[in-house]
Amino acid sequence: MQYDESTHIPVERKAAGVVILNASGDILLVHERGTPEQPHKAGLWHIPAGTVETGENPQDTAVREAFEETGLRVRLTKFLGAYLGRIPYDDSLILRHVWLAEPEEGQEIQPNFTEEIAEARFVSKAEFDALYAAGQIRAYQTKLFYEDGLREIGRATSLSQLV
Repeated sequence: MQYDESTHIPVERKAAGVVILNASGDILLVHERGTPEQPHKAGLWHIPAGTVETGENPQDTAVREAFEETGLRVRLTKFLGAYLGRIPYDDSLILRHVWLAEPEEGQEIQPNFTEEIAEARFVSKAEFDALYAAGQIRAYQTKLFYEDGLREIGRATSLSQLV
């Protein structure tokens, strides 16, 4: 055997989410309230995403979380990637699966989980940059998700190329 179990890195936390972009390249973000279990999220912006539940596949999680956090039914169009990161408050690893997604026609953004989500709306590149500079974007990876989504649709290779 070339690689045995010593080369495996177990990752207990898994999440999945979606990048939804409009025709202008703006990204749909959710503004989190935080909860008693996760007060560190309060006031931060992130893509619609959440924990992969036991027995759930990441694709189903991404679709479910989009509906819970934005009220939108979405269709996954392209797998953007699996992003490995570290949770800063407990140093555990988390694997985030992210897809580019399109909402079904004729829907309005209306979060269902209002105890967790204060609002959901499209954010321009300039506003995203300002939120990021102010430390109000939940994770560095959120920036990567946005850039990868833009790259995938051919709008730009980095946020700095958008004016």
